[in-house]
Amino acid sequence: MEESAVPAEESPAGPTSAVGRLVGVFVSPVRTLESIARRPSWILPMALWVFLSVAATAVLIPRTDWSGILRAQMEKSGQTLTDAQLEDRVRTIKGFSWTYYLIAVTAPFVIALVTAGVFWAALKAFGWDARFAQSLGVTAHAFLPTILASAFVIPVMWRMDRIDPKRAGDLLVSNLGFLVDQKSVPALHSLLQSIDLFSFWTMALLIIGLAAAARISRGKAAAFVVTFWILFVLGKAGFAALVG
Repeated sequence: MEESAVPAEESPAGPTSAVGRLVGVFVSPVRTLESIARRPSWILPMALWVFLSVAATAVLIPRTDWSGILRAQMEKSGQTLTDAQLEDRVRTIKGFSWTYYLIAVTAPFVIALVTAGVFWAALKAFGWDARFAQSLGVTAHAFLPTILASAFVIPVMWRMDRIDPKRAGDLLVSNLGFLVDQKSVPALHSLLQSIDLFSFWTMALLIIGLAAAARISRGKAAAFVVTFWILFVLGKAGFAALVG
């Protein structure tokens, strides 16, 4: 028998303060996400997300092996560069390093808004009543495990002298990407990298929160979340195969 949805107003009250919800997502996710579905909020988790995104960028950019990246690109295209040309291009790239900080600030908002928008539109398309604010509040808090993962990655990068940004996703061994070589089989590596502890944790929180927001069963919410996750993973693997 299918699990029945629990109306949000019949659930025990969860935390209403921003800090309480931040903590509650980890220690009491059901009550916390049901509280967020009733009275959505998103500012604090987004602020934390942006802060850690900028912090990770500040650690990554000075350690990025731009020379190695350019050499690999030239070898792939059959071109060659003199040492002077290579140094000139590296200086040019470093001159535009501010763009990476701009991306670090805007990317969390783009990811949260697009994800929330997709789930909100899908729920509305099936006739379930959910507001965009609810979807955004749930999404911002559901991504907290992934945000936490970036906090773990920062000290790992700090101890490194040179980093290839393409391999940054393998620095924290929370997924199966380490089983295959990224250069040899990029598509398979991308698929295995998606089998990630923090990603599954985020999906579980999305399922709980969206079910409470739309007042549907968690089984139906899971069908939405898992379907979109599969489409995203396949798209990412296809892109990895194309760019090699």
